[in-house]
Amino acid sequence: MRSISQEQIIATLHSVGINMNDSVFIHSSLFTLGAIESHSVKEVPEAFLNCFKTAIGDNGNIFMPAFNYQFPRSRKEDLRSQECVLGYWPEWFRQQPNVVRSGHPMFSICGLGPDAAKICLPKKPEYYAFAEHSTFSRLIEQDTVLVLQGIGLRVATVIVQIEAMLGLNYRFNKPFSGVTTLTNEDEVNGTFYHFCFPINNAYREDYSKLEAALLKSGVMKQAQLGRSFIYTIKMKELYHFVKDFVADNQFALLNCTPTELYRFENGQEVSYSVDK
Repeated sequence: MRSISQEQIIATLHSVGINMNDSVFIHSSLFTLGAIESHSVKEVPEAFLNCFKTAIGDNGNIFMPAFNYQFPRSRKEDLRSQECVLGYWPEWFRQQPNVVRSGHPMFSICGLGPDAAKICLPKKPEYYAFAEHSTFSRLIEQDTVLVLQGIGLRVATVIVQIEAMLGLNYRFNKPFSGVTTLTNEDEVNGTFYHFCFPINNAYREDYSKLEAALLKSGVMKQAQLGRSFIYTIKMKELYHFVKDFVADNQFALLNCTPTELYRFENGQEVSYSVDK
């Protein structure tokens, strides 16, 4: 396929509902995009970011995940330098001028724009990644547009936040204690939580049926973009769709129907029967 122009990218972003003043949260598989006209491979990250900047304007905000999963082993992480492990583009974005980063050592989020600091709260430790008053909760409150470029709903971590908001108890908050240095150099010794599945993988997420239902309904918009595709959905719409999707089956987002669930108590993961 021939290269795509920035003008074509911007037009596509508008066609899937990304508008001026929007906030966007981007999960991306950038290599699937292909070449951008008049730009070298090295220039693609900045060129693609500029397309989003143009589409949303100066009052819009751009967010990307900056996850890193070393904290349960290291028990000491520095968010000033900790690398994002989700690919080249979000790690490149993390290092750009004026980008702020939220204060969770495993599930931090980077943001750029006039509202980024009040969403990410980079000067405060974030003890719960998926809970009330988390960065993800504020992204939903802002009705941020979830953007999936070249990659499906399986990576959409905001769904974990929605599962927490809906009280779906097949996940549980698991504590990890240690030291986290925030980007303002404050050092925090505390306990940070992940809303997770049991470590034995007795069950896991499977968002494929949800993705198919979202696309069929048209609630999640889609378009061809470069060599692959782009999906978008506003986070409040996603919340309400998921709420309806699990109304008749609380396990509709899982890969199986569990006979036992798990919780964390007395320093270990403990199983209990589903009906309790």
